[in-house]
Amino acid sequence: MDTKNKSLHMERNPKTHAEHRREVFWQITLPLVLGVLLILAVVGAIIFSVTRPVTDVGRWADVSLIWLILPSLFFALIILIVLAGLIYAITFLQRLVPRYTLIIQVYFEKARAKVSQLLNLSTEPILRINSIWAAIRYATERGNKPSKQQS
Repeated sequence: MDTKNKSLHMERNPKTHAEHRREVFWQITLPLVLGVLLILAVVGAIIFSVTRPVTDVGRWADVSLIWLILPSLFFALIILIVLAGLIYAITFLQRLVPRYTLIIQVYFEKARAKVSQLLNLSTEPILRINSIWAAIRYATERGNKPSKQQS
């Protein structure tokens, strides 16, 4: 049973896999973590500024604006979840596709060979007639020319 699992999934190249993991960290994980930390810092700054004893209309306007922006961020989160689902589905399909494309490629190769065989069979009578016709023309043209011995 263990051999079945090994045949279904190809072994990864350790060098390229390590490079891929390094790129994922620097291009995806680190910017995502920094963005979350930045958002948390902004939320903390808002909370800190609201809890201060000085009441400033500008601060309350900023807090109100944040509350107005939150619903659009919620819809953006839904779009992000759908996008993550699509990425997961594409990753899953990438594991399945090579196996089936190889099968399709084999069938197309068989079809190409069969079509080539049928085309060769269909052109054979025409080529045979043309070669007989060429041999007759050659023989008649040779018979009409005076030979070198007669001159």
